[in-house]
Amino acid sequence: MEIYTLTIRFPYDDSEEPWSRTIEVGENYTLQQLHTYIQKIIEFDDEHLYEFYASRKPRNKKYSIPSTTKLNEVYPLNRLKLYYLFDFGDCWLFELKKSRKKKLASKTSVLPTVIEAVGENPEQYPGWEDEYR
Repeated sequence: MEIYTLTIRFPYDDSEEPWSRTIEVGENYTLQQLHTYIQKIIEFDDEHLYEFYASRKPRNKKYSIPSTTKLNEVYPLNRLKLYYLFDFGDCWLFELKKSRKKKLASKTSVLPTVIEAVGENPEQYPGWEDEYR
């Protein structure tokens, strides 16, 4: 089985501190499983709808991809990028980029795993606690 190395980041990161997570998952990982794992590593409440889609630009949805689709069915994207939109109200938009390096799983591979973290996780509801005190 091939291991996919994915870098997850915000496509519009105007803040001073960049944020990204690089993870390794198996090629047979579904987008539903990827959603669940991203929710875990970013520490969001998984209470909202989400969608994966492929496009050339973040805000120009080209192809919506069903959550049952496996990563090895998504890639290669042929000049398109994979996006993950979480919470259609607050619109948390993430760009996922797959490394071109090929890596095979071994008996000791632990998947999924975060292999690199840059920046602190964003607050899902910034200012919410102040508003309701």
